[in-house]
Amino acid sequence: MNIRTTLFLFLLVAALGAMILGIERYFPSAKELREIKRGPDDFAKERVTRIEVASGDNTPLTLVRDGNAWQIESPLSDQADPQKVAALILAMGNVEWIERIHRDEFDDSEWQKTGLDRPSHKVRLSAGDELLYECWFGAPAVIENSVYIGIPNSKEGGTAWYLAKSSAPVILQIPAASWRDPKLLRLPAEVITGITLTQASGQIVITRENEHAPWMLEKPLKTRGSKERITELLSTLLNIEIAEARDPAASANGGTSKEALAPAVAVDELKVTIESKTRGKSYEFTLKKPADDKQAVTAATAAYRKPAFTVAAKNLSSLWVTPNALRDHLLAQIDGERLQFITITSKTHPEINLRNQGGSWYLLRHGKWDPANGDRISRCLNALNTHEILQFTADTAADLTPFGLDDPFQTVTWTPAREKPVKLMFGHNAESTQFFAKYENEPFIYRIDASLLPSIPTDGIKWKGLGALRFTTFALRRISIAFGANSPVVLDYNPVTAQWKAQRGGRDVTEEIDRVKADQLASNLARFTVQDWAADRTDALQALKTPFLTIQIVLGEAGRTDGPVREVEILFAPTQPNAETAFYYGQIKGDPDVFYMTRVALLQVVGDSVFKAKPTK
Repeated sequence: MNIRTTLFLFLLVAALGAMILGIERYFPSAKELREIKRGPDDFAKERVTRIEVASGDNTPLTLVRDGNAWQIESPLSDQADPQKVAALILAMGNVEWIERIHRDEFDDSEWQKTGLDRPSHKVRLSAGDELLYECWFGAPAVIENSVYIGIPNSKEGGTAWYLAKSSAPVILQIPAASWRDPKLLRLPAEVITGITLTQASGQIVITRENEHAPWMLEKPLKTRGSKERITELLSTLLNIEIAEARDPAASANGGTSKEALAPAVAVDELKVTIESKTRGKSYEFTLKKPADDKQAVTAATAAYRKPAFTVAAKNLSSLWVTPNALRDHLLAQIDGERLQFITITSKTHPEINLRNQGGSWYLLRHGKWDPANGDRISRCLNALNTHEILQFTADTAADLTPFGLDDPFQTVTWTPAREKPVKLMFGHNAESTQFFAKYENEPFIYRIDASLLPSIPTDGIKWKGLGALRFTTFALRRISIAFGANSPVVLDYNPVTAQWKAQRGGRDVTEEIDRVKADQLASNLARFTVQDWAADRTDALQALKTPFLTIQIVLGEAGRTDGPVREVEILFAPTQPNAETAFYYGQIKGDPDVFYMTRVALLQVVGDSVFKAKPTK
């Protein structure tokens, strides 16, 4: 090999070496690429309890988590906005790492442009005394939304530098005062179990056991609270926004007024105490009464926050309420799903007893439990639950006579499962112009509208189920239909073969039967339903002595053609003798009760005929 060839190879090796060094210097290795994609070690966001931010102008910001809430520790002392804190923690953990950079790649002037020699913000996230993550933010880079970032104490030792995308610098630009919680009280409504409103004129206390329990008015009287009105009150309290905060150092009196937090309340103030059993805490703040109903801004102080505030909210004046405004204005709160018994007594009719068995209601009538009218029971409960009290007439009454409640004309008693019966009594004044209601075990007297009473009929027949007859067609043997004194049409049915035979005037007319119409007749009678039951039977019984229509049904054992049978006879008569009326009386023979049936409904049951239509000439 000659000298020229050796020199050429030497220069080629030198060039390759320089190229490799350049590539290693300016292009990331596979390891570095994996590290850039993964970024620095992640941290457990839920473990963060302390955030320390040091800005380039030496303004500190320290946030500390206290239980479920975040507090500003410096440069001021107050509750922190949890949404801003959550956004910062999320931004710190969701960095898009673009490129790893090295200090020796930059000269001094270029390095200064990165801002990493004097970071704009240094952020430390800790869990107690344990440092979870630290990050320094330099200047924005030329790539959109990118920034130079330093990670001190990296896993390689020293500080690691990156070009990355992050929304954290924008969040960190928020002024310290803007990190305050803008809500005067930040609590989920469901954790609140007590509200106390204290005014110079008195105190109102409302409580509940838990978020699913009803609200109770405890003071100045003990009664049910209005779910809707207390929810509105709670909504107003939880939506009070802070418009301005005056820190103790800047306040004219050097801090929160002791008088504002003292037990005594000024004439124009309202002290609100919120209790939370689930959190084991109470929150107390005081509001100054607005000058009028339209004023939406007022002054406030809070025992759990040091500054004095100017706050704003809709309907601020509605917080100055009277006890009656928070009382339940509905007459009853009955959970129909849990009811077992209903009893209705009156001066005009025998006692009505209703029983819930397996989700179906039954009426005790003539010594036996018959199916009850479930729709009527639902309408009754709905009427009681939605009836608005006209007036809270008296909170105590030594003499019930003026209200007719010493001898009620009607009572309704309902018994929920595993609870004591609740008795509601109804009375009226001497002139029967005003009607009143009172629970037996409560002192309160309510004035009500008489329109409620028709929803609670006192005649037991009105509670009877409208399904007057029920049977399966597999038990059907015969249907006989007779109009007046005419010969009946007799339809024999074989439940095994589902075949029909017919006789009319002793003549076999089976060939003339329309099977579809016959099947429909059987189906209608098997679920025979009436329109209503008659309270006065006198005229009905007289009319039914000469029935307009008689239907006789013979039933046996289901699916068999032999064995014992029983007969059911249904009688119909017009409500006006010898007339084609809109309503008909009806009675199942042997049943003392009489029902009403409309002409249209009766035609739907029996149809026009069970025979084939005769061809027209």
